[in-house]
Amino acid sequence: MLLILNILQTTLLLIIAAGVAYLIYRSSRGVRGSRKSLHSRRREIYDDLMRILATLGKTGELRKEELLDFRLRTLDAALVFDTEIAEYIDEIYARGVTLMNTHEVLKGEDLHIGEKRDDVTVENAKQTIWLADQLAMVAKKFNQYPEVK
Repeated sequence: MLLILNILQTTLLLIIAAGVAYLIYRSSRGVRGSRKSLHSRRREIYDDLMRILATLGKTGELRKEELLDFRLRTLDAALVFDTEIAEYIDEIYARGVTLMNTHEVLKGEDLHIGEKRDDVTVENAKQTIWLADQLAMVAKKFNQYPEVK
């Protein structure tokens, strides 16, 4: 199980690195777009954020494909939002990965009833609650960007 998690983390890092390299390449070529496209890009990222949180609200879990799609679609958040929003999106992704990992461990047969299972269950619940609470927090976080609402 640990090997699978390591492979997953390595794969995610490679995908993120490729996305960042692409963004750097695009920005170095001067493809920044107009003010209108900046607003539309902000709206797209906001919609992606709401979509991942709504998925969690509906299913109670996040799948690897959903998280990877979210990460790829929001990689350029630091280019279109301030640092606080970009870090907030990164935190949502990181907590989503933790939630996915703990959910997979709990579903597995290797974790027997006991203290370790209790610890994983508590971590899973903490991430689920924090992420579920973000549906109400997103509007406050994005107050300075009226074009996303």
